[in-house]
Amino acid sequence: MIGCFRYLNAYPYRRLLEQGGMPYRLFDEPVALAEAWQRGELAAALLPLRYVRRSGQVLPWGIGSAGPVQSVLLLSDYPPAEWEALVPDAASTSSIALLQWLMAQKYLPSLPVLSAPPSPRVGRLFIGDSALRWKKFYPYAVDLGAIVHQKSGKSFVYAVWCAKKVFYGRLCGLFRQPWDLFSWAEEAAWEYRFSATEVYRYWQAIRYRLPRRMVRFWGRRLASVSSKIPYL
Repeated sequence: MIGCFRYLNAYPYRRLLEQGGMPYRLFDEPVALAEAWQRGELAAALLPLRYVRRSGQVLPWGIGSAGPVQSVLLLSDYPPAEWEALVPDAASTSSIALLQWLMAQKYLPSLPVLSAPPSPRVGRLFIGDSALRWKKFYPYAVDLGAIVHQKSGKSFVYAVWCAKKVFYGRLCGLFRQPWDLFSWAEEAAWEYRFSATEVYRYWQAIRYRLPRRMVRFWGRRLASVSSKIPYL
């Protein structure tokens, strides 16, 4: 079985799998998908980068960004200079590790990452569709993809496809097929309740074809902070 998460950013992969006649299982959250992969229930999966263990199973496809990604955001009613802590989305995986790395590099102020904030003066980490929906309700937003690219000059990798041998070649060939993002945006708009224009613009900010060197680069760096992450 192939595993994919339900977020809007993964919808193009769902369409390609359907076109290729390949059945797949949808997971509401990336963490649940990663746990199913670790239990051996899946032969291929779109995994949060922190869960990638074997480089030989990694495809040059996934979800990344070279600048603002729009769906990995710190949102707040208060300006960043007044934040006392950061509060993560429980569904976050690579994004919490990214927060820790950004603070270690001093690209973000060093703040405690807490599940129970001491006051309303916090930055709340939203990922995926929740970030897209909630950003309009907060006056202050910090896009982590934008910070990574601005400070380091590098694209970031959020998730990557991994596959066992039985699916590896077939998935690579399938993902190299033409992508009809314009038509798919109209379909996805109905399911996710965004406008087709919003969907298409969002997908344009995502890198789906990922250089292997970038996957290796971020895999090493997120691994270096993963032991400090309190929620996963």
